[in-house]
Amino acid sequence: MRSSGRNLLRNKLRSFLTTLGVAIGVSSVILLTSIGEGVKSQITSQVESLGANLIYIMPGLFEMNHARGESKLGIRSGQFSVANSTLTYGDVLALKEKKSIYAVTGLYNSISRLDDLGILVSTTSVDEDLPRAVKLELAQGRFFSRAERQAQARVAVIGHQANKELFGGGRSLGKAFSLDGHTYTVRGVLRYRKVQNSGPMVDDQNIKFYLPIFATKSPGEKISIVQIIIKAASSQDVVPVEQSARAVLQRRHRGVDFTILKQQDMLETINRIIGMLTKALGGIAAISLLVGGIGIMNIMLVSVTERTQEIGVRKAIGATRHDLLLQFLIESTALSVLGGLTGLTVGIGFSRLLPRIVPDIPTAISLPAVILAILSALIVGVFFGVYPAAKAARLDPIESLRSE
Repeated sequence: MRSSGRNLLRNKLRSFLTTLGVAIGVSSVILLTSIGEGVKSQITSQVESLGANLIYIMPGLFEMNHARGESKLGIRSGQFSVANSTLTYGDVLALKEKKSIYAVTGLYNSISRLDDLGILVSTTSVDEDLPRAVKLELAQGRFFSRAERQAQARVAVIGHQANKELFGGGRSLGKAFSLDGHTYTVRGVLRYRKVQNSGPMVDDQNIKFYLPIFATKSPGEKISIVQIIIKAASSQDVVPVEQSARAVLQRRHRGVDFTILKQQDMLETINRIIGMLTKALGGIAAISLLVGGIGIMNIMLVSVTERTQEIGVRKAIGATRHDLLLQFLIESTALSVLGGLTGLTVGIGFSRLLPRIVPDIPTAISLPAVILAILSALIVGVFFGVYPAAKAARLDPIESLRSE
C-alpha cells in the first residue's frame, strides 16, 4: 500500500489527469440524472397540484394502443377533435345529477375582441362549479354564482395579468370592460399563478377571462363543450366515478364518441416517459466513465513498462505474483475512487448550483444514482486495472532486471 501511494504521489500530474477522466464521468452521471429527476419531480408536483382525483372528458375517441405487449404507448384510433365536439352542456347537467360525483363543470373556449385594448383574447365560458372542480385562488372578489349564470349575466372573473393591463393591477371589483361590444362587470380577480407546463389544464391562468357559460351565446344556441372536468370525492372514488360518468354519456350519446382521461393515468405516463429519458441520460453520461476507465488502464500499462526493473527487484527479494497483482490493483482502484469522490463532489455541487443559474432547469439529486455512480467508479478501477496488474505479476524477474 505504501509503495502504491508513493508511486501515485511521485507522478502527481499523471495521477491528476487520470482521476479527472473518472471524475468527469461520475459528475456527468450525477448531474444529468439529477436534471431528469428534477424535471420528473416538478411535473409530478404540478400535475398533483391540480388534484389526483380529477377526471377529464374530451370530445372524440382517443385510445391508447395496447396491442403490442404491455406497451401503453401509441394511438389505436384518433378521432380526437374539439372542432366537431358532440359534448354539450346537457351532458354536464346529467352528470351533476350523479350523487357520486363531487363536482363537475364544462368548458367552452372562444376568441373575443377586448375592445378596451383593441386586441384578441382567449375567453373560457364555464359554470359556477369550476372553483369546486379545480383549484382557483382569488385575490379579489368571488366567482360568479348559479343565479348569475342562469340569468346570463354579463359578469367575469379575470386573471392577474388581465387585471394589470385593464385596470393597472388595483382593485377592480365592479369595474367594467368590453368584449365584442358587450359590457362585462368584474366579479373576481384570480391570484397570480406561475405558468405550468403539463397536464390537460395547461394554460396561463393569469390572462384568463372566465365568463358564465351562456353569457356569450344567444338563447337556444348550441354550445359545444370542449372539455368536461369531474372531481371525485377522493382518489379512491376515481374508478367508480369514471365508470358512472362513462355509463351516463354512453346512454346519452348512444355510443362512444368521447375520451375519458384520469389524472392518475397521465401522471403514470409522464413518470414512465421521464424515467426512460433519465436512464438514457445516465447511460450517455456513463460513456464518459468508460472512457475514464480506459484512461486508467492506459496509464497503468505505461506505469508497468516504466517500473519493470522495480518489479524485477521486488520479485528477486521474494514478492509473489499476488503481491504485485494487489499493488497495481490498489493503484488503479485508488485512482478510480479518488476520481469518483471528486466527481461526486462536483456533480452534487453543480446540481445544486444549476437551478440558481438557470431557474427553468430543476434538479433533484437521486441517492440511487449517486450510489450507482460511486460503485461504477470502483468497478471501473478494478476492471481496467486487472490487465495491467496481471501483466506486472507475470513478468519474469530476470528479464525485468535486465531491462533498461
